[in-house]
Amino acid sequence: MADEFDAIVVGAGMAGCSAAIRLAQGGASVLLLERGAEPGAKNLSGGVLWGRDLDRILPNWAREMPVERHVVRKRFGFLTGEDSVAFDYEGSGWRREPYVAHSVLRSRTDAWLAQQAESAGATVVPAVPVDSLLWEGTRVKGVVQGGENMTAPVTIVADGTNSRLTLGTPIRPEARLSGEATELGMKEVYRLEPTVIEERFNLEPGEGHAEEWVTGIFPPGVMAGGFLYTNRDTLSLGLIVKVGSLFGKGVYAHDLVERFKQHPAIQRKLRGATLVEYGAKLIGSGWASRPAAFHGDGWMVAGDAAGFVFSNGIVIQGMNYAVRSGLEAAETALAAKAAGNASAARLAEYDRRLESTGILSDFRDFAGMDRVKWNSRIYTAYPKFATELFHAMMADTGAPKRHLRQLLRTAQRAAGLSTRALVKDAIAVARDL
Repeated sequence: MADEFDAIVVGAGMAGCSAAIRLAQGGASVLLLERGAEPGAKNLSGGVLWGRDLDRILPNWAREMPVERHVVRKRFGFLTGEDSVAFDYEGSGWRREPYVAHSVLRSRTDAWLAQQAESAGATVVPAVPVDSLLWEGTRVKGVVQGGENMTAPVTIVADGTNSRLTLGTPIRPEARLSGEATELGMKEVYRLEPTVIEERFNLEPGEGHAEEWVTGIFPPGVMAGGFLYTNRDTLSLGLIVKVGSLFGKGVYAHDLVERFKQHPAIQRKLRGATLVEYGAKLIGSGWASRPAAFHGDGWMVAGDAAGFVFSNGIVIQGMNYAVRSGLEAAETALAAKAAGNASAARLAEYDRRLESTGILSDFRDFAGMDRVKWNSRIYTAYPKFATELFHAMMADTGAPKRHLRQLLRTAQRAAGLSTRALVKDAIAVARDL
């Protein structure tokens, strides 16, 4: 039987839509399948799209795609009890086009990207829960849905972190994802007038603010980072929690979000806002959550399904890697189409492209960052250390001033942080980050 398409792409997120657009632009017949009722209906992200990878296929995307705000300020800080310590970065270049980052809502952006794929010539079919990949020995020849086979020389799997199509297959032999290699992202969206957002966050119209927090406010052993981003007329906030850190703690994930929202540093930013949306998703923990391979006979894996989510506690990036990997998968598929050969040897070009564009090197070079990011002291001792130190440095109690080394020792003792642990963690940061 002749192949029905030149390529099948599963998942209409950033990776899948980008791949489908480039394939269609390159003259390939492409089928883009999405499990959600419509593209973007079930997609969720922290909310900031970094970089300009979409320029390659959609030169005017930043003006035409329904992005929310261009980010001009990034904040990073620590929360303890009712206290907080934060550091801001405002880049002058971030206020000039081409903007470095945009806050986005995936229900809008992914729907728009799917429309661009359709306009380019792709066949986009939502509400299709693909049952499995169509295996013939070690080769993938398409997908199976509802007992029907849809075939293509190349299948690009971009169905997210909890990839139903790859688990329990040669691509990802494990039957389910490990709690040590996955994170749970929870997000809520609050409606707030644009003028109120701009006044509250000291922004000009169209400008955006993004912040991440190390949350030293949860029971010992529970490790989570918080985030808050401004959109046009909403705020996105939530937590990213190491799944394994919840086991046996007797806490519920939604209770953690409530506690985060009640912290004074967050609560006052929500004043007058109305909850309009909430959701959760699994997130791969970077290199530790990668599949057994990124390509094989007739298949490639892109985006979250490939583990391409980068987070070191200060920076959270995934959509940029999704777009880039989707484009490299599409270029590889177009080359395979031209050669009339979609063997594993031919599709090995995908790995070379992932390497040359910096994706694999980013994750390989920072493979040890989880040792820093999920160090329990980051969520217990260091928030206390930071707040104690800055309080002592800035407050005037009427007592004689003390040298910085004395303040450091006092904060260290208050946080229960030994010198040995401090040195050990400093070496880990220098080595892994």
